[in-house]
Amino acid sequence: MRQNSIELRTLWFMGAKTRLCSEFIDGAVSDLLEPGGTVLDLCTGTAAVGRFLSTRYRILANDVQNFSSVVASAHLEGDDAWFSAIEYLDPREDLGRAFESNLRLVTRLAPEALTTEDSLLDQVERELGVSDGPQTGAADRYRQFVAATPLPQVEPGGSPLFQPLTSAMPGLISQRRRDPTIEPAVLMTCYYTNVYLGLRQAMVIDSLRHAIAQIPETDPFARRKRTFYLAALLHAVSVSTSGTSHFAQPRSLEKDSELLAVVRRRRIDVEEGFYLALDAIRRELGESPRLGGNRVFGLPLDDLLAEGGPLADEKVDLVYLDPPYTADNYSRFYHLLETLVDYDYPELELRGGELTRGRYSLREHRFRSDFCKAGEVEGAFNRVAADCRRLGARLLISYSTDAGLMTKRWSRAGEEKPASRFRDMMRQYYPQVEFREKNLMHSGQGDSNRSVRELLILCEG
Repeated sequence: MRQNSIELRTLWFMGAKTRLCSEFIDGAVSDLLEPGGTVLDLCTGTAAVGRFLSTRYRILANDVQNFSSVVASAHLEGDDAWFSAIEYLDPREDLGRAFESNLRLVTRLAPEALTTEDSLLDQVERELGVSDGPQTGAADRYRQFVAATPLPQVEPGGSPLFQPLTSAMPGLISQRRRDPTIEPAVLMTCYYTNVYLGLRQAMVIDSLRHAIAQIPETDPFARRKRTFYLAALLHAVSVSTSGTSHFAQPRSLEKDSELLAVVRRRRIDVEEGFYLALDAIRRELGESPRLGGNRVFGLPLDDLLAEGGPLADEKVDLVYLDPPYTADNYSRFYHLLETLVDYDYPELELRGGELTRGRYSLREHRFRSDFCKAGEVEGAFNRVAADCRRLGARLLISYSTDAGLMTKRWSRAGEEKPASRFRDMMRQYYPQVEFREKNLMHSGQGDSNRSVRELLILCEG
């Protein structure tokens, strides 16, 4: 997308390719494919690349993660009737009644805690946010407040501050595991309060998620609206987390500097962020119309690319592959967003009989790509290349010699030129293989950045 339509990062997402699109990826795509062709974005993530290309190319986007598919669908899919209707959507009309009903019920579960949180967030900001702020002990009181938060899957404790939520939580979760539609919706409130979200933030998110699910099937745009609103909610949650740029584990509150960062995030108005995200998506779609005919899938790569599979009747001209580098991409980093989409009150993982700090769902429920397995990653690349060749499509791979699992393994094994080895591997399938390289500051698991070498591998012929 050559114009300034990428104003909204779909999610706060480690390694998002938004900043690379215009200065690196766009040139490679243009060299491989004329405008009007079809691009298959195999691991779409936040759909940054698909969005960027969608004004000039037809996009087929895929990701096994449900939240990624939601984001891609909201930004890429839809017919003329839907894109015309977007301009006149009234989210408060669609969501307001169910939102207010759920919020009213869920706030009754911890009224004293809500009042305490509001007061302490303001006090901590005044105490730690300026160099000569009043020293009232608010920081320590907020730490105590967080420590009193009731835990899911754990016998209720004795703190009265979060009552009646503390006593009711086991029953609330048990009932909703059998029927997730029961009101009030409380998943974020029970699972992630004072972990990645503030108490009020969690309650607002639960209420918005409930309202989205309540859009009636009689609405002619029910499915489209749910996807559209859910994508905006995912954005609002991702930029409101009191973690860093992911949901691997919460920040420690031990240092005052970290506590202040958490408090500032927990003061963010998630409802306002939701409506701002809606407006931004709507504006982008209006200013940068899609070429049309886009489709979004949610499948493992082998299933999508299989002979006789979903692409059997498609003419794919170019496949763009930006695979995950570690298993954390499908488990720890974005598990909360996946849970928000599924909204099924999953069983949480225990270690030594205690909940993990990150509140991960049970490990067996998490998908793990072969690109994240040391013994499988080469085979995964070979299968994709062979499938793309069979489809008659050119292949563009985005990878990193520094961060990519396969190239790191090769380097550790003594390979002096991992990029050359990668080129030779791709030449088994394509006679013309070109490498382009760019240094990039990449976000790690904290707030700091590090320099990595990004590769583009252009395969054709």
